[in-house]
Amino acid sequence: MQTSTRLSDRVRLLPRVNGWFAHPYLLSPLTFGLFTKHSHLSMLDSFVEDPELHRSSVRVPDLRGGPFIDYDGDAADIRRFRDETRQRCAVQLRYADAINALYELLQTQARGQGLGALYGQIDESIRHMLEISYDVSKQPGARFIERLFYESPAYDTSLQTCLLEPVSMQARPFALSTPQIRRTPGSVQIAVPFQDPLWDHLCAGVGSGTDLVEMLRPHVVDGSSDDVAALRALLTDQPRPEHSAPPAEEVRVRYFGHACVLIEGYGTSILIDPLLSYPGECSIDHYTFDDLPPQIDYVLITHPHQDHIVMESLLRIRHRVRHVVVGRSGGGALQDISLKMFFTRLGFPSVVELADFDEISLPHGRIVGAPFFGEHADLDVRSKVVHAVELGGKVFIMFADSNPPCVEQYEWLRRMFPKVHCLFLGMECVGAPATWLYGALLQKMLTRGEDQSRRLDGCDLDKALQLRAYFEPEMLYIYAMGAEPWISHITSIVYSEDLPQFQAARGLEAAARDGGFHAELLYGKKELHL
Repeated sequence: MQTSTRLSDRVRLLPRVNGWFAHPYLLSPLTFGLFTKHSHLSMLDSFVEDPELHRSSVRVPDLRGGPFIDYDGDAADIRRFRDETRQRCAVQLRYADAINALYELLQTQARGQGLGALYGQIDESIRHMLEISYDVSKQPGARFIERLFYESPAYDTSLQTCLLEPVSMQARPFALSTPQIRRTPGSVQIAVPFQDPLWDHLCAGVGSGTDLVEMLRPHVVDGSSDDVAALRALLTDQPRPEHSAPPAEEVRVRYFGHACVLIEGYGTSILIDPLLSYPGECSIDHYTFDDLPPQIDYVLITHPHQDHIVMESLLRIRHRVRHVVVGRSGGGALQDISLKMFFTRLGFPSVVELADFDEISLPHGRIVGAPFFGEHADLDVRSKVVHAVELGGKVFIMFADSNPPCVEQYEWLRRMFPKVHCLFLGMECVGAPATWLYGALLQKMLTRGEDQSRRLDGCDLDKALQLRAYFEPEMLYIYAMGAEPWISHITSIVYSEDLPQFQAARGLEAAARDGGFHAELLYGKKELHL
């Protein structure tokens, strides 16, 4: 009997787009060029001009997560990477320039008159892929036909690579500001588009080790005999640990860290916002890829931020996933890319969009998509959704980072689910300013005061108490705080009881004790049986 060989559980699979952490706005060809031009090249230029500023800044804890490249090698490496980026991404940079020019045109010449005459002034590379219009307040804007961008030269899958590297406890550089310039010892870089089934073969296992190495060998970047040897060392023929399903007529909930929660029961498995760790990555007791079921019926995505759509986890589990469920975008705004298109282009076989209060029927329950309010720095983002899961008569509401201006905005959800067993709520009540994530997309710069007032924040203590009183869940769990060690390279948060968000969470726990209800801050690992 032939042994099936696969990627070892102690090896990371790190997707990159042009060497950078593969978050949604880099995968969409509508926004990739803007991030390359206004974020990546700006940081690279800054490093080339003053490397020591970056090297000293990354050592200051309060500046972690800032626009500073964490690289202690030769500054010439960064200069070379910058120059190569300008060449490799010349087409995408032209698209970015065309989009910027379009908005400048609208801001200076669209004054309420008919817009037909302006089309002739739009760059021909994008003119056929958009519609310009006014809103009802006479503000001009553009609707981009995103699918056409995927069919254009702007979508270049040759920029998609994955680094396979052995797991370690060494802290990773902050992902959004440091590209992959050099490889870690024992790592191998593979240049294959993310959509390719090869990644499923690698993660699921196929044939013998020789078969898998031969499949991968042509795609090794700068391959050598040493790389082939390293590749063999990253594979294993050990069987996966057996997954024990929960007992019949019981629902089991496992918290994997941050916003990643697995709900299993009645023959159905549902994984929310996959962000998974590895064995041997952290001394804290935690669930890993080994604790997932062999089949995941539904992956639910709450919103398109880099800590909720994590390609490192998603590509690794794609072969297990039957359906991905996402919020329905508004259609064509820079800040509101289509997640259905995104996941379809990533090779997921079934992607379902939920608009407000749409439902998916399950054999023993349902999934409902409720509105997700706030948290996106007051930008109009529709591709975000609060998921309510009913399974075997138990109800779980996953608020993630939703921060409603008033709790009454969830009146209809409360009517649909008058009894809630578990409510999961994010309380990252500080949040980064708008430009931290969306600066590359903004077509009119914010003042410092505007930027600081528009935050990517979750609920504070007062709002959390209001939501608890409104829904009266049996159990309230505070999650999505971004503080587990295996996620700090994405969130930049290092756990500390002195941080305002953790003080707010502890305040909620104290109020729970005083009021006779259950509230608990999750960290690392948790299992519930209902």
